Amino acid sequence: MKPVKFYFNKAIDTYEKIGILQKKIAFELLRKIEKKNYDCIVEIGSGKGFLSIPLSESISFKNYIHIDISFEFLKKLRTNLKGNHFFVNASGEEIPLRKNIADLMVSSSALHWIKDPEQNLIKILEILKKGGRFYFSIFTSNTLKELKEISEITGFGSVFPLKKVEFYFELIKKTGFSFNYEVKNYREIYNSPRDLLIFHKLTGTNYTEGKKFSGKNAFKNFCDTYKRFFSNHSGVYATYEVLFIKGIV
Repeated sequence: MKPVKFYFNKAIDTYEKIGILQKKIAFELLRKIEKKNYDCIVEIGSGKGFLSIPLSESISFKNYIHIDISFEFLKKLRTNLKGNHFFVNASGEEIPLRKNIADLMVSSSALHWIKDPEQNLIKILEILKKGGRFYFSIFTSNTLKELKEISEITGFGSVFPLKKVEFYFELIKKTGFSFNYEVKNYREIYNSPRDLLIFHKLTGTNYTEGKKFSGKNAFKNFCDTYKRFFSNHSGVYATYEVLFIKGIV
């Protein structure tokens, strides 16, 4: 099975145009971030800069460190940012930064990809200084619930397993950090089930640990069933559940 970064690298030329939902989520997270001076900002999953660019334009900082699993995305992002920006090609599980260096950590639509979050998300938070702030948006388990249901009915395809909202609550509670949160649901409309699948392919978010889509008859059955269960006058719809969480170490 190909790694997650393979899918993002393939989407390098389409992500910015197609990733409308990711832009919405990044904008919502941006609204929540306290605008003040920061010595060191670390962003996990900077991608095409949907959060990086407007955030760096709206606050002052000494150093801004961008972490992304895709080297190709980082190269593109580097051309759009000037000044004290630093770019690190690494996964969330193996960030080569020492503890206690950042006073702000942000991540939009990326942390759900991290393997073994019970261990690795805690390690990520250790990069923050005492009193440092974190702001995350994370896709959670009710995301693509329609796609998951139809996949189970038809036996066609699979959905990446996402953690429940409560999982992240309990995990951060164990740290003793102060935090609060908001859960938002986005309903996105697509012309057809095929367009829904293409959206995920062109944004690199079609990685799954299960079986892949195959066979014309199976595909037709999937599309027909999806339209029968989850369509309205505008098209077919899909739900995306997003946890916005902010806290202080």
